[in-house]
Amino acid sequence: MPPLSPTTKKNGQGRTHALRLGALAAACILLILWAAGCIGIQIAVVVGPSPEPRPIAHRGKLATVHQEPTVRPTSTRHPVTIEQPTATSTREPRIPAQSPPDRIVIPSINLDAPVVPVGWSTRERDGRWFSEWQTASYAAGFHKGSALPGHVGNTVISGHHNIKGKVFEHLVELKPGDLVILYADGRPYRYRVQDKFIVKEVGVSLAQRRQNAQWIAPTRDERLTLVTCWPPDGNTYRVIVVAKPIME
Repeated sequence: MPPLSPTTKKNGQGRTHALRLGALAAACILLILWAAGCIGIQIAVVVGPSPEPRPIAHRGKLATVHQEPTVRPTSTRHPVTIEQPTATSTREPRIPAQSPPDRIVIPSINLDAPVVPVGWSTRERDGRWFSEWQTASYAAGFHKGSALPGHVGNTVISGHHNIKGKVFEHLVELKPGDLVILYADGRPYRYRVQDKFIVKEVGVSLAQRRQNAQWIAPTRDERLTLVTCWPPDGNTYRVIVVAKPIME
C-alpha cells in the first residue's frame, strides 16, 4: 500500500485521489492500538467524527477487572513534598502554557517525575499504514499535538508501568479527588482526578479499540488524561485517569 499521500497522474486520476484523501483527512480521527508491553502505541486512520469519550468498562464492573495483582510492585516510593502557600501568599493566575509540561507530581502516590514530549513514526504492516507512538523511558511522555496545560483540549500523558522506570506503576491507585500537578514554563497547573477507568485492550474487537481511543482524542473542555497499562505483570488492560483543572 502506498504512503498516505496523493500521487500525481496525467489522466487526472491523481487529482481525484488527492481530493478523496483530503476529504478523508478532514473527517478522520486517530485510532489508538497499544502495542504489546506498552512499548509503543499504534494508530490507524479511521473515518468518523470525534464523539465525547465514553468508557467501555463501566465503573460498576471494575471489581471484576481490578483484581488484586499476583505480583506486587517492588519499587520504593519516596514522599513528595509540595510547597504550600502561606496565609498571606496568593497563587499566580492560571496562564495558558506556551511550552509542553516538563514535570508531573502526584502526592497521593508519591510520584515526582520528569515529562518529555513523545512523537511517533510511520510504518507499513499487512498492507496498512500505522503510526506508532513513542513511550518515554524513565519519564512520563507528553503526546505531541495534545493540548498544552491551561488550554482548552485534552492534555495526554502516558508512561510505562512495569519497565523502563515504571513511572506510572502506581497510577492505578489514584482515586477521584486526588491532586495532580503539571509544571510548564515554571508554573504549576493543578488538576483534580475526576474518573478512573480500566478498559480491556488486548484481544478485543476493533470497535472496542476505537472506543478506547476516544479517551485520548481532542476534547471541547480542558482536561488531563493519564494512560498506562495494567496489570503489573501484563498489559491486557489500560488504566485511564481523567482529571479536570482546578480553577484558581
